Amino acid sequence: MTNGISISNIFDWYLTEIMPVVEKYAIQSKNGYHGLYTHTAAVVFRGIDYALALGQDTTGVVLACAFHDMARTHDCDDLEHGINAIPLANCVMDDIGNIDANVRDAIIFAIKNHSLNIPAPDYISQCMWDADRTRLSWECGYYPKFFATERAKVVAAGTPKLYLEFMHKNMSPDAEKIVELGENY
Repeated sequence: MTNGISISNIFDWYLTEIMPVVEKYAIQSKNGYHGLYTHTAAVVFRGIDYALALGQDTTGVVLACAFHDMARTHDCDDLEHGINAIPLANCVMDDIGNIDANVRDAIIFAIKNHSLNIPAPDYISQCMWDADRTRLSWECGYYPKFFATERAKVVAAGTPKLYLEFMHKNMSPDAEKIVELGENY
């Protein structure tokens, strides 16, 4: 918890207010390796964790994480899925409304460039990038040079089992009924 804000409260906001709007536009599957209820939910949770560890506002990070795989149609390498997610993300942001123009630009930059390996220039991109890449570290090995935030370096250097335990401790019972957390999401 940072400044009285908990991961659980922010994640519940994502599940109740943001995820239903994302679902209306997302092409990605609901479950599976890159699923909305699996991978994306875990990326959002980690993004919140990483943003709070930096003492930053979580709104842009939550949205960037929620949108990053919206255009995925398969689990194979797809360098275009970030770019293809932009029109979908714009629809969601239009529906949500009241998003600062600078934050909106940072979100678009983050989702566009996460699949192109463009360096993350701001905390929104850094947190989203790190939250998405954490699973790759658990699966393929930890390389600190691929992470921008100190919290992500600690998490990525650990095990998915340890982080899954952390998630369960910091997730509301309602959230646990919605998301499907496997070992490596």
